[in-house]
Amino acid sequence: MRASCARAVVKLEGSRRRAYGTVSLVTSESVTFGRPREARIDAAVRDAVHELLAREGYAGTTIERVAAHAGVGRGAVYRRWRSKAEMIFAAVVHAAELPTAVDSGTLEGDLVALAERIAELTGTDQARAALAGLVAELAGDPELARALEDRLFAAERHYVSLILDRARERGELGRGADAELVRRLLVGPIAFTPLFAPTAQPRPREVARLVVAGLHTTHPPEVPT
Repeated sequence: MRASCARAVVKLEGSRRRAYGTVSLVTSESVTFGRPREARIDAAVRDAVHELLAREGYAGTTIERVAAHAGVGRGAVYRRWRSKAEMIFAAVVHAAELPTAVDSGTLEGDLVALAERIAELTGTDQARAALAGLVAELAGDPELARALEDRLFAAERHYVSLILDRARERGELGRGADAELVRRLLVGPIAFTPLFAPTAQPRPREVARLVVAGLHTTHPPEVPT
């Protein structure tokens, strides 16, 4: 998530928590972590990324160190992820493929579930180390920023689009709501504000409800004529 730092999937309890996330935290048989789909290598790389982030920080979590720590060749890592940034983001936050968005039956329920999942995934020490490092790296590398936009952040935008489309089909929302704006309004205060104000609490439910209130104001349901 650029303002997102941006989720392959595993089963958790309750449908509300089947939102996007990393293979270690969420699950669905339809989504996998990395290519080709070799679970042992994926798990070893994921665990190595988490351990190195905790011990060495973002700068010290290189592809070479991850490969050595995971006991795999560098080629196995590069076949799955095109850069260190993508590897770390996929291991800690989410991969390029996301599951179907949770359907709670209401726009507020869907966005609250998503906001809480964002807070859960980005609230760990490893995730915050990864996001802080990514912010710095993306600022100085436009090509990397475009690559993550195309592969990872676009998946988040599509996920939000599905939620907005369903709300419109249910008659809760009018046309034209901007999925990218909604994504940023959720990710910014939940995932990135704590990086700059460490004592701040994300309060995801309140953030989601404010976004819903804004959407209802700017894109009210269409009245049949």
